[in-house]
Amino acid sequence: MSLLMTLKWVIVLSIVLSALSLAMRARAEDMLYLVRRPALALRSFLSMYVIVPLVALLAVTLIDPRPGVALAVLVLSLSPVPPLLPKKQLKSGGEGAYILGLLVTAALVSVLVMPVGLTLLAHLFGRELHVSTASIVKTLAITVVVPTALGLLAQKLLGARSERASQLIGRLGMLLLLVGGICVLIILAPAVWRAVGEGTLVVMLVVIAAGLVAGYLLGGSEPGIRRALALASATRHPGVALAVIGASVPDAKLALVSVLVFVLLNVVVGIPFVMAAKRRGKA
Repeated sequence: MSLLMTLKWVIVLSIVLSALSLAMRARAEDMLYLVRRPALALRSFLSMYVIVPLVALLAVTLIDPRPGVALAVLVLSLSPVPPLLPKKQLKSGGEGAYILGLLVTAALVSVLVMPVGLTLLAHLFGRELHVSTASIVKTLAITVVVPTALGLLAQKLLGARSERASQLIGRLGMLLLLVGGICVLIILAPAVWRAVGEGTLVVMLVVIAAGLVAGYLLGGSEPGIRRALALASATRHPGVALAVIGASVPDAKLALVSVLVFVLLNVVVGIPFVMAAKRRGKA
């Protein structure tokens, strides 16, 4: 196994551990949070799966970045939520329950949305793209469904100790993500540098900004949920995007690197946005 492939699995493991940690603090009924709130669910999916993909298509059409970059942006715009959103104490049933409910529900919805949406966007973009539903289901099962189920089971078995175990697992997941991401950046530094030109950063920043603004405006009156939806709309599951691109266009190295650049930009833009939103809420 090559070093790059090993690092890829390190990043996947970090995502799995994050989902496991999140579920160990949650309640099983939290997964039905959006089912019981159809208006909030509709606004959430309008922000994630309608507004952001349309903005992505418009940005790609007007700015015209390189094909690999355009492919990555379109795939990311329809990918589900990564289990990396800020984890609050989930027992309250408020913001934490919304995050878990959105994580699980978006994963299920994306199995239907991604093949249809990407085929439609690829047709509008004038590019042929074969999307494997099996690869989407497999990736979501590994990174969302299985660790969520295991986390809920572990919570029952560990009882009061699950809170402490969840914190340790979450920290380990974040550490692996940082180490894996930095190592991949070092290895792919030349390719990353080449990927940031010719409108790449502009396209990505437009899509990220659209997700943050749409999610915040459509999140309702509760500040925590507004921030969570803003991050969910702007930040998408890198594992799913990499799996779809790898299965559809195996030689699209620029697209794979662009996914990494998109994730880094989300961190750079998303953190200040959330901090500003918190200050605004307190004011």
